[in-house]
Amino acid sequence: MDCIRKMKARWRLIRNKVKALKLNIYRKIYDKRVQQIDFEPSKIKSVLLLRWDNKLGDAIMCGGFIKLLRQYRPDIQVTVLTGATTKLWLDKAAPADNYILYSKAKRKQIITDNIGKFDLFIDLGTHYNHKDLYLSSQFKARHYLGFNKQQYNLFDVEVASQHVHFKNRYIAAAQQLISQPIDDQCLLPIPEFSQQRVALQQLISQSQQKFKHVVGVNLFGSSKYRRFSFERAKTLICKWRQQFPDDLLVIIPTPGEDKFIEALVAAVKDEMIILPQSPACFEMSLAIIDVADFTFTPDTAVVHMASALNKPVIGIYRHNMQNYEEWKPLGKHSQRLLNRKPFCDNDSVHIHEFDWQQLVSVRATILKALV
Repeated sequence: MDCIRKMKARWRLIRNKVKALKLNIYRKIYDKRVQQIDFEPSKIKSVLLLRWDNKLGDAIMCGGFIKLLRQYRPDIQVTVLTGATTKLWLDKAAPADNYILYSKAKRKQIITDNIGKFDLFIDLGTHYNHKDLYLSSQFKARHYLGFNKQQYNLFDVEVASQHVHFKNRYIAAAQQLISQPIDDQCLLPIPEFSQQRVALQQLISQSQQKFKHVVGVNLFGSSKYRRFSFERAKTLICKWRQQFPDDLLVIIPTPGEDKFIEALVAAVKDEMIILPQSPACFEMSLAIIDVADFTFTPDTAVVHMASALNKPVIGIYRHNMQNYEEWKPLGKHSQRLLNRKPFCDNDSVHIHEFDWQQLVSVRATILKALV
């Protein structure tokens, strides 16, 4: 097993070196500003927000930016370059004026249709690769606002480095365009979910079992290393029920994972584990997080939904403190679990590799705080 891990790590190292080489080449070609003009916030009337990774967690965070511009700068037209998932969330939580739905097949047409249309291009990602640089440069915006991009000629406006967490980055980006002071505690916008909350409360009230705590459980993250395999999920659920018999576990439905979750619930055969029968959707996830005493989840969008609701989570994070500080849970009384340390920089660690006793401890800490 160690040999396999070392081989995979070596391959990732080679792949990362190739990416770095490509970035250096692209910088020589594309890292150039078209216009050298002073940045004047009052003259910004059109913004293009880059969210082409289409990740839900990022969508939740950038909703705060759109909400603030709606409130303080309604004269600015906001366009989001993204995918269907982000658009669906934003349409329900913080609608943008326009969306550009990205696909590789449509990339040339997207660029052709939007060259020079925007006063400000925004990319607040920590990392920047050759594909990001190429796409960003092609829009030829008048100004480019970024985070951690001081070394790039393309970017002339910067979010200060102390704004590490993505929520704060988006608030700081909005502040660049807003003359009044913004409260950095402003709430992240979310879809309306009262109907799903009522349905979930009815489902829980119908349970014939005695329980003290309701716990939301999410088993899936955005990559294979952030999701539980079927056997690992089964082991987790069985061990949880054995050690914490007073917990009613509510499994969060996840798009595309219906068969996995249904098979898991059937395999465990425990009446203290319930699964809402409604299709997976943002609203049901929010309802479970809101009703539960706390939620257990990998580092994924569920954490950020809980942050928007100010509800506690136990989030499982890679042993990467920069990533943790950028995406840590903001909900009251939230706790973290750290996966084992990687044996080298390019070692990928699976989500189940955490200390069970640490879970026992942080669970107790949350429940004590909630009393």
